[in-house]
Amino acid sequence: MTQEKDIEMMFRRHYEKMYNLARYILSDDDESKDVVSEVFTQILADDVVLLPESEEGYLMRSVRNRCLNQIAHKSVKERVAKLLLDDADVILSEDTDERLEQLLLLIDDLEPPIRKLIFRLRYLQDKSYQEVADEVGVSKVTVFNHLSKAMDWIKKQIK
Repeated sequence: MTQEKDIEMMFRRHYEKMYNLARYILSDDDESKDVVSEVFTQILADDVVLLPESEEGYLMRSVRNRCLNQIAHKSVKERVAKLLLDDADVILSEDTDERLEQLLLLIDDLEPPIRKLIFRLRYLQDKSYQEVADEVGVSKVTVFNHLSKAMDWIKKQIK
């Protein structure tokens, strides 16, 4: 049997449970469907071979982790948006464009250089904490600390 057939059978067996878990965590139909699809896409892309006795656990953990990453990513985007926009400034305007330019300039001024690199990888290249940690050669905690300090510094500069 080909890997695609195995994946297809696994998809049929576990889709509903995986979708329900994603739906429970994300409370959004489309995002939940996307998360489940992404898990299977990643399995195919990475040529992951799952043993029948561990496949359900692996799939459910993968869905949970993707959901949590998506939630974390959203909260980061919301924090960046709050840096750029006041609550009253909902409509995009020239002022918003200026603030975006200001933010990009501030990112260029981040010190030390590793902080700028981590910030760019995470927010501008949309990489996960783990991907950033692996690429830079530091721990996820170090990535988190640099991002937190960068956000605090940027926030202070904007105000």
